Amino acid sequence: MQLQQIELLNFRQFRHEAIEFAQSSDKNVTIVHGANGSGKSTLLNAFTWLLYDEVDFDTRPDRLASEGAMAEASVGDSICVCVELEFLHDGTEYVARREVEYEKRADGDFDGELVDANMTVKYREGGQWEERLNPDNTLDQIIPKRLSGLFFFDGEDIDELAGIDNQDRIQEAIQNIMGLTILERSTRHLDTVADRFEDEVEKYASDELSDLISQKRDIEEAIDDLQRKLQDTKRSKDQVEQEIFDLEQKLERLDESAALQERRNEYREERSDIEENIEQINEQIRKEVSDHGFIPLSMPLIRETAEELDSMRERGLIPSELSNSFIDSLLESGSCLCGRELKPGTEHYRKVEAMKGEAIGDGVEQGALRIVGHLNRVSEEESKFFETADELIEERKELHDELDDYDELIDEISSELQKLDQTTESGQTIGELESEREENERKRDDLISDIGGIEERIDHKEDELESLKEEIEQQRDEHEEALLAKRRQKATELVEEELESSFSEFKNQVREWANDEIRKTFGEIASKNFTAEITEEFKLKIWQEVGDDRVEVDKSTGERQIASLAFIGSLVKIARQRYESEKDSEYFTGGIYPLVMDSPFGALDKRHRQKVGEVIPTLANQVVVFATDSQWEGPVEEEMSDRIGEQFWLDYDPGESPGEYPQTKVRSESTSMEAN
Repeated sequence: MQLQQIELLNFRQFRHEAIEFAQSSDKNVTIVHGANGSGKSTLLNAFTWLLYDEVDFDTRPDRLASEGAMAEASVGDSICVCVELEFLHDGTEYVARREVEYEKRADGDFDGELVDANMTVKYREGGQWEERLNPDNTLDQIIPKRLSGLFFFDGEDIDELAGIDNQDRIQEAIQNIMGLTILERSTRHLDTVADRFEDEVEKYASDELSDLISQKRDIEEAIDDLQRKLQDTKRSKDQVEQEIFDLEQKLERLDESAALQERRNEYREERSDIEENIEQINEQIRKEVSDHGFIPLSMPLIRETAEELDSMRERGLIPSELSNSFIDSLLESGSCLCGRELKPGTEHYRKVEAMKGEAIGDGVEQGALRIVGHLNRVSEEESKFFETADELIEERKELHDELDDYDELIDEISSELQKLDQTTESGQTIGELESEREENERKRDDLISDIGGIEERIDHKEDELESLKEEIEQQRDEHEEALLAKRRQKATELVEEELESSFSEFKNQVREWANDEIRKTFGEIASKNFTAEITEEFKLKIWQEVGDDRVEVDKSTGERQIASLAFIGSLVKIARQRYESEKDSEYFTGGIYPLVMDSPFGALDKRHRQKVGEVIPTLANQVVVFATDSQWEGPVEEEMSDRIGEQFWLDYDPGESPGEYPQTKVRSESTSMEAN
């Protein structure tokens, strides 16, 4: 989709204005200058109203008609409110137009009564304009509603993507840009179909099978409830952890508490190293038990066997020695112990002779002798095992004692901080901040415990569910209808499992693509020792390299805004790459999308505004930016001026004199130059 022109008629404070968009690949930026309240947000809402019939105004969200137009109209007259957008898509020209009519009901009526609404989408084919029969569906296919939050956004709110509760929004954004909502919707539909087939099974089933199905559904419902509770609890834990992190960042920035907070962080690092050492010792103990743990268990049996063999030898049941020399002496004597004659060449001679060498080594008697002979060595290995285990356990105990010492030191830091009564900018004392941090730590620990309990209950319920499924599968119902429904249900569930697997795999693949892009884009804007990534849990994190370590940094509004811009830019770039790729994709074909941004520089310092100004033109084929003069002037203007294809100013008249009403006029660069 490539924007050409948007035209507004009686839309809020715009009476009849138009904006043409930059078309060149090397000058792809359209900049609209305007003071706060001049209509920048109205222009942003004009796009979403036209495309999706949705607006998000802070004041009087239901009032679309121009106050000036309504004031000039007589009672009973109708005012047309209209937004029209011209654009190209896949080489075809389109004109989309949404209009509504409001009838003025009384003097002083500025809202009017909606009397008519119409939406049209026309396209040019063979020199002739044709009208789409389903205009809303046409627009949703070109730039889906699910993507509206990515491509039309208020820069002052975008930093929420990298905020505390960003996980769901990040996943949703990735799914939307890929079109994976199709897979998700298909999975939900298959789940519904499987339930319908199960209803049929239950309808025709025996009482026993029907009861099993009822139990299965009760357990599935319980699992769903527990999963929702688990997600809510995890989200609460993440939020509490973020609050702890933010409080500690405050303590680290305050002169009175910085040293104590730094020392606490050092103690924690030492404590973390000790915990790693303890885990290594635990692994050594596990390996020692795995390799040699059988020795102490088998020693009683070995000793009993050896004692029995000694007893048998003492009673003459087996010889005290049995070797090749003993067999040679028998052959030389010409007589066996049993009294049989042993003559060379006879069968008996050959049998006795054959007992020499390896055969004799594998005999019961030699095995018994080996057990007796090796008893001392096994005893030594047993002693060594116990000695090694005792050393490891003692070492682990000492480390646990060190952990307790560090816990006491960390508690002492907390006590010292709670005694500080210096007041911070927020009005709280340092002691109150620390008390709040401690309370959040207790909440976090409780939530972690709750999570473990919920997960255990889910595991138990899932075991019950699997057992019930096996029982249901083994049921043989006499009704043909029930058997058919059961087979259909099974087939549906198998397809659903396959789709869920594909959905998860592809979502992670695109997360990795986006991760590569966001690291590159964020790296071009942020300081060189800062990185951003989308974790495996779909959280947008910002990291700082400190020596050989990597720590999560305090996400100021500016850094969050940069990370969020980089994230959206990465998705737009991935969509473009997939669209231009010659490879076919079953689920994700991508697309060319514009970016329309209101105040993307608001919370940034001078250096970051300069960097964002440098990167924004590269985020999409076509970029539209609304900005105040204070945001634009200086580093942003220096970086973006060479990429500007079209430039406009919003001249706002608040209409404070009698008979006048708020109105914004759009002034282009060429008009401005002519006026001068």
